[in-house]
Amino acid sequence: MNSINNNLEAIKNVLKEENNSLIELKKSFYDLRESLVKKASVEEINSTLLTIEKLATNFKKVEGLRAQLISTICLEENIQSKLESIIDYFSKNDYEIALLFSELVKNLKELVSEIDLLSNIISFQSNLNNFIYQILNPESITNSKTYSQKGSKMNKDLTSRSWRG
Repeated sequence: MNSINNNLEAIKNVLKEENNSLIELKKSFYDLRESLVKKASVEEINSTLLTIEKLATNFKKVEGLRAQLISTICLEENIQSKLESIIDYFSKNDYEIALLFSELVKNLKELVSEIDLLSNIISFQSNLNNFIYQILNPESITNSKTYSQKGSKMNKDLTSRSWRG
């Protein structure tokens, strides 16, 4: 019984650390998104990416420890290793752990939403840059080269290919 109590206490501590890691990751992804929107310097963006990498590595380590502790309790208490069974067990035996699990799920969903938003912004900016490039690049408009391979300007009459609105 003492071993189980020690494991339960360890799970509480690990879940708290895991939740804190997720909150820090979410904040870092938010900071990255804000940096990209404000066109921050490459150094600032790289610094944020490095922070995200460190936080993700720590989260992975803590997540592995939690999985190991849960696996041990599942074996000791003859619980199926399914999320529903584990949450059911903790909701009956240790309500605090059940609440920490629900907070973990909430934090994971919020992190995924933040990453999706960041991905959408990056995609939008990439599409916008491509659109602007196409507008400003005469070759893309006329499908005709304005410079020869040697770099000299070619004289072409592009008036017949211009837009007629």
